This record gives sequence, C-alpha cells and structure tokens, in this order.
Amino acid sequence: MSGSEKLNRVVELLDQRGLDGLIIYSSGATMGPKYLYYFSEVKPLGTHNAAVVTKAGDVTLLVQPQWDTLRVSEKGWIKNIIGSSNFLKDLDDVLLKSKITGSMGIVDSTAIPADVYSVIADRAKVELADDLIEKVALERVSEEIELARKTAKIADTGFKACLENVRVGIREWEILAEIEYAMRSAGADDCFNLMSSGKHNHAGHAPRERKLREGDILIFEISAICGLYIQLCRTVVLGEPSKIVLEKYALLVQALEESLKEIRPGSPSALIAKAQNRVLSAAGYGEYCRPPYMAKRGHFSNIVYHAPDRNLDEHVKTILTSGQVVIVHPNQYIPETGYLMCGETILVTDTGFERLSETEAKVYVKEV
Repeated sequence: MSGSEKLNRVVELLDQRGLDGLIIYSSGATMGPKYLYYFSEVKPLGTHNAAVVTKAGDVTLLVQPQWDTLRVSEKGWIKNIIGSSNFLKDLDDVLLKSKITGSMGIVDSTAIPADVYSVIADRAKVELADDLIEKVALERVSEEIELARKTAKIADTGFKACLENVRVGIREWEILAEIEYAMRSAGADDCFNLMSSGKHNHAGHAPRERKLREGDILIFEISAICGLYIQLCRTVVLGEPSKIVLEKYALLVQALEESLKEIRPGSPSALIAKAQNRVLSAAGYGEYCRPPYMAKRGHFSNIVYHAPDRNLDEHVKTILTSGQVVIVHPNQYIPETGYLMCGETILVTDTGFERLSETEAKVYVKEV
C-alpha cells in the first residue's frame, strides 16, 4: 500500500475500534516486529521512534537521533517529522497538541519501556493494538506484491552464494556471513538466517564455530527482508548423499507439492498443514508431526515473523485471500536422517498460487 492508503486504512480501523489515536513505536531493534518500518517506509535508527496518528488522520513522526530527519523525510511519506533529543518530553508535547484524551492504541507494545508507557498513560487510556497494523499489512497490493517477488529473488541470491561458498572446513558463521553479504548486496534491508550442520540435525539455530565436514547434512532457513519477510528453506549435503536422505527428502517435497494444491482464495489456511501432515503420517511419521518435533507448517509473511494467529497449523482459522504472501515449509525431523528443511514463499493469486522462489526444491549436493 502507499502511505496514504495505509493511513486511510488505519483511520478506518481506529474508528471501528473506538480509538482516538494510535502510537506506532520502535526501539530500533534489528529483530522483532517492524511495525513502524512498515507504516512509515523508513527503517528507524535510534532507540526511540514513534508515529502518532489521530483519528482525524494527522500523523507526526518522532525520530532519534535528532539529525536523522533529513534521511527520514527523503525516504518516507510522512511530512510532519520531529527530530527528538528528549523523546519523553517531545512525545508528551505531541500528545498534548493532538488533544487525544480518550483511548490510545499502542503498537509494538512489548518494546515500549516503562517511562514511555507512563507518558502515554498519563494522557489517554491505553489499549494494545499490534493487531491493527497486522490487519493493514495483510492486505497486499500490486506495489507490495512486486516487492515480494523482488525479495524472493534476493533470497535465491543468498542460497546461490551458499552453494558457491560452502565447503569442508568453513565455519557455520562464515557461510552465513557469505549468504548475508550476498543478500544485502542485492538490496535486502535486513536478514534473518538459521542453519545447522552435522550427520543428524535437530533444528535450525544461530551459527556456531563448528567447521563443516564431509558427509554433513546442512539445513538452511534463509530470510531476506525488504519491509516484509521472504523465506527459503533448503538442504545441502557435503559429498555424496545417502539413499535414505534422498528418499526422505523426496517425502518432504511431496508434502510441499500436496500442500500447494490447497492454496487458492477462500481456502482455509489450515488445509496447508493438514496436507503436509497427511503425507508424512501416511509414510509412518505421524508422531513426528507434532511437538516437540514440529510446531507449525509455515506462516504468513507479515510484520511479525511468527505471530501466533499467522502460523500455519491444523487449527488456524485464517482464510486465504488473493494477494497474501505465505511461507510454506514442511520442514521435518525424521529419525533416520535428522531434521531436513524444505520450504519457500508462495503468493496467493486470483486463480491459485505463484511460487516466488526460483530455487528448485531438492537435495543440493556440493562435491568435496
């Protein structure tokens, strides 16, 4: 959505919720929700930033550091920008001038420190409203769909860098550094990558000092971020893979393909998880399709990486609509092979779906 479209939708939702205003906060943390980034279209730098929106549609953006106002004004759409050197005082002044005395929604609530919360609570009744921006972000338009396609290509670029650089003796953190460098060079604003290496993996994790060895199975969760998450999950073997790895990975690919058949507007998103679990259960792995081995079968690409109601499992109530971006991953722990990763990002279209990744779903083999 354009800035004006986002603002109009926020004002509409404020009216529906009976809120007099909204504060979209950011602590500048690199991980976690990107609410303010999504709304303002500018990545915050400092430790305190906030957009204050009134029910009349007036928007004020407070940014730190104070000198960052020029960059923000050039990159974003919000015109009323205040560079703050005293965030608490400036926020209180904005709230006073906005004449918000009823209910105020707060977004990115878990990141708001106590002193900031107190300033808001002294001026208005506080209500949690993270879901309000989530609702806006689910409604993708053509501009954002093109961004999703572009970001998917960046994730593909990251995996290509993985295949080019992975080798015996390289450390886990070194290969992830190569992946991140490639994605940032291709235009990613941020990255979130996990991996694991060994003969029998249990889950993806942050990179370690471990050096890769011949025969290792490498699992990668590669996420490129350009305001929204686009994810690619793939498996690589260093050296000749065993027949059992190829056989079990083919099962994951089958689960992926079957679940994609359930993707179309109006279809319950729970059917994606049910299709994957059906394939794996039929192969004898039903007990491994639930915790502690497996929690979800994917998630919507949104501002929050893993919002509980945006995960793909058999119980989620979300109905698929055209324009939604969904990450589908039948990643699975299998006792004979360990954890294997297979997944990618899918666009829901008017007639079905579009695979955004150009990276084939298969076991990738790196000769040693």
